[in-house]
Amino acid sequence: MSSIAQSWQRISAWYAQNTPKDTLVLADGASEAEIAELEAALGQRLPDDVRESLALHNGAANEAYLLYFGELLSTQRMLEVWQMYADMQKSEGWGLGPDYNPDYLQGPLRPVYWDALRIPLTDNCGDGAMLDLAPAAGGHAGQIIEFDHEAGPKGVFAPSFSAWLALLADELEQGKHVYIEDAGCVAPPGTW
Repeated sequence: MSSIAQSWQRISAWYAQNTPKDTLVLADGASEAEIAELEAALGQRLPDDVRESLALHNGAANEAYLLYFGELLSTQRMLEVWQMYADMQKSEGWGLGPDYNPDYLQGPLRPVYWDALRIPLTDNCGDGAMLDLAPAAGGHAGQIIEFDHEAGPKGVFAPSFSAWLALLADELEQGKHVYIEDAGCVAPPGTW
């Protein structure tokens, strides 16, 4: 079993034991055609670990949040959110100019609010995790970054998607996250 499959299995097992039934229902995998369609629209090949994960689980079947990062996006939703950002940038100048210079960058992130090489993986009303295909010096193409709709990129979660999934599984099993009933999601204790 691959590390991606193992991480998803660990995450699913934790959710099954620690959250109400159907809090996170992972969808069936995307077809090769669906992944290829996404890549064609993005103009980029996705890293192998992201492709493998999408082939296993094409987002969440129930629009569920992956921890507090937001809805786990399918290939279709990834493209919809990415296209929304691209359209806003083109029509309104969203994310461009000095008003959008990110502050407080932690890790190897380019000081760019958003561009087409940042692909949304989760969406929590504009916040979430993104795949960064063009990091700053010292970073890794395919690193997973935190994105805030008001501040832009904030930090690097992990150097790759597979490392991020393994980290999430580890943190869940170590008790670093709990189900918060009022919020209906999983987050560090005391978050809400």
